[in-house]
Amino acid sequence: PWAATIALVLVFTAARLVYLAFFSPFTLIEDEAHYWAWAQSLDWSYYSKGPGVAWVIALSTAIIGDTEFGVRAPTVISGAISAIAVAGLGRSIFRDGRVGFFAAAMLFCMPVHVASSILMTIDGPYLACWAIAAWAAWVGLTRGHAWAWAGFGLALAVGFLFKYTILIMPIGVVLFAVLKRRHVVSQSLRGPLLGVGAALLGLVPVLIWNAQNDWVTVRHLMGHLGLAGGDVVQTGESTPYNPLWTLEYIGFQAALGGPAVFLGLLGLINIRRSHKGDGDRPAATWTPGGPAYLAFVAAPMFVFYGLVTVVTNVEANWTAAGFITLAPLAGWAAVDGQDRADKPLRVLRSASIFVFALFSLTIVTVGVVIDGPLRERFPGLGRISMADDLAREAEQLATQTFGPDAEPIYMTVHYGRASLLGFYLTGRPEVYSAQALLGGRKTQFDVWAETDLNNTDTIERLRGRPAVMLGGRADLWAAGFAGVVEHGKLPAEPKADRVACTAERFTAFPTK
Repeated sequence: PWAATIALVLVFTAARLVYLAFFSPFTLIEDEAHYWAWAQSLDWSYYSKGPGVAWVIALSTAIIGDTEFGVRAPTVISGAISAIAVAGLGRSIFRDGRVGFFAAAMLFCMPVHVASSILMTIDGPYLACWAIAAWAAWVGLTRGHAWAWAGFGLALAVGFLFKYTILIMPIGVVLFAVLKRRHVVSQSLRGPLLGVGAALLGLVPVLIWNAQNDWVTVRHLMGHLGLAGGDVVQTGESTPYNPLWTLEYIGFQAALGGPAVFLGLLGLINIRRSHKGDGDRPAATWTPGGPAYLAFVAAPMFVFYGLVTVVTNVEANWTAAGFITLAPLAGWAAVDGQDRADKPLRVLRSASIFVFALFSLTIVTVGVVIDGPLRERFPGLGRISMADDLAREAEQLATQTFGPDAEPIYMTVHYGRASLLGFYLTGRPEVYSAQALLGGRKTQFDVWAETDLNNTDTIERLRGRPAVMLGGRADLWAAGFAGVVEHGKLPAEPKADRVACTAERFTAFPTK
């Protein structure tokens, strides 16, 4: 029954909320802090993403408080929504409540889902929207309900506010409707058109904001692909294709999905064998075309980014949504293995649960000892546990250099580090990013007038003030400051090449 699946989701969700509220030692990562900074200045959209993540964080922190838990709570709820939607999709296709239960369980087993349900990036809410859209589209295709198509469109609209690549999903839906049309019920155009209209609503705030801001998001996306006109500085020399980009991409996908994905792929194979009446396999227990639909929805995401690896390197988490519809396949494989007592399937299912348990235990164990020897031995853990210490050390450097009554400028060479300091510095003063002026790409800090170091009012407001700068050496900062002194790397700084500097006064960077 549904009650078993709901209970499973509630247990996982409650455990994650309790952990994040009372036991997690992990400070915000740079992306989380940057999205929190967006939430302090609500708008129709932002430089690199839509407004969804900022709106959600603003609502959560208004209710819970402006804390790490307040920032992260929405992603836990998003993980629960993803699991419910995946379970509903599994039940709809395989006509078995057990498949829905194990589909949710397999989603919880995937490392990519664990990470997206703990860290408040765009991925958690985006995956929830993808899962709802996949379920709604299936109902629309096989039952023709107009309300299902409306739900599909609204899920796409909301998902677009978090991550633009949700527009890849309709490709799989359309391909299924065309190539597997014998499995699609006859229906009027009213439902699909209603879905399209609802989906277009998500584009409105992003288009309005970009039209007012010189289409900076378009240039940002072009920069990601290394195209001319993007926000990444072009050297004039094209980078040749590196086969390692593709090999790394394949390896990362296996790691992100974990054993549950292999169980899902094995499920696809066994479904084909069952469909052909192979051996002792039972008759098909799924809605015709259902397993193919799950594959069709997942495939475009993996194919698209596989092609992108020919042009540039791909971040591992960019394909996270592709794993959503593989979970019901893994759930079916688990149930099929139980019904037939198939030893290899039982082994793989047990391995998936074991890997998830080990992954969760590792998080808790690291959390317990991260403030001790482990953090000292592995400095890289500072990227998720030492942001508060870095802020305290920056303040101490300011006090030692300028005295307790000084009001120094805090500035960094990277937008993420600026966002972290903005969250953790006492009193949360304005922090500035000089990334675009020091050879990097533009960021949201260059869009906001109050932090734009090219803005005349900002320059005059900061001129003459002392400063603490993180991330660049003295000769780099000398372009905008006088009396620069380099102090070496702060103890809490996780990256060895990022030193701290102070300056007697801000003068101004050459404008770009």
